[in-house]
Amino acid sequence: MLFSTTTALAAGILFASFTSAQLIPSPTFDGPMNAQSTIGCFSTPTPLIDHGFSQFQTPGLCQRICYQLQKPVMGLTSGTNCSCGDLLPPKDTKVESSKCNTPCNGYDQTDCGGGDYWWVILSGITRNQIDNLDPSSSSSSSAASTQTSASTIALSGTTIVKTVGSDPTGDPANQEKSGGGGPSTAGIAAGVVVGVVAIVAIIGGVFFFMRHRRRQAMEEEHRRQANVNQFVNGGKMPSVSSNTSMNDSRLDPEVMMARRQSDGSIADNADYSRRILKVTNPDGN
Repeated sequence: MLFSTTTALAAGILFASFTSAQLIPSPTFDGPMNAQSTIGCFSTPTPLIDHGFSQFQTPGLCQRICYQLQKPVMGLTSGTNCSCGDLLPPKDTKVESSKCNTPCNGYDQTDCGGGDYWWVILSGITRNQIDNLDPSSSSSSSAASTQTSASTIALSGTTIVKTVGSDPTGDPANQEKSGGGGPSTAGIAAGVVVGVVAIVAIIGGVFFFMRHRRRQAMEEEHRRQANVNQFVNGGKMPSVSSNTSMNDSRLDPEVMMARRQSDGSIADNADYSRRILKVTNPDGN
């Protein structure tokens, strides 16, 4: 988690540097410009930012680029590239002018720096004094900014901020307070354990779900095969509801009596087991 945070921070810094160093080989500024002021030849462009190659590079073209960016300092190198910035390069990087003798691509009667040297000129956008970059103050402020940024760590959704630096009073004992020493090992371990448990739970849930689906499919296949076998062996077996709704009239006494009364003949209703008393006429009739 610490590695991911540090990587994201580094990527953000690189992205910011890339976006700030935009390429402007063909400026769109066409307003009035003041006269340029030559400073000299330098062995480094720092802190100027290069804005790309131009086939028609001249001090006038580079001045328009720096005017467009509102930068007071411009530098030319290799006869092709223009750089702009807010400060002059460090004083101790200034060299003799003869090292910046490469002709400009757009006008070979003018020099535009050298192979590894930059011809530095004031663009004229301001008449105020422009200072040289102080490497010592720049490096110390950059280191302090990097330490402060790197000390902000995201851990389990909570931001822990640790300020690294010396105490204003100069007391080394107050430079670092209790509880300010890096992320908790126990917290990192707990986060790792929670993540592993969550992954295992997800895998287990997927396994049981697939097992349940497989069981349902097997049961459905078994029922389908049983129906097919029943049909092949003698017809489809009636459902339970139809069996319960069927009544055998031969087992119902009331139905049997009704059928005997309606379908039977008079002879059927007679009882032939008894003797019948017959009345005769005394006359023999």
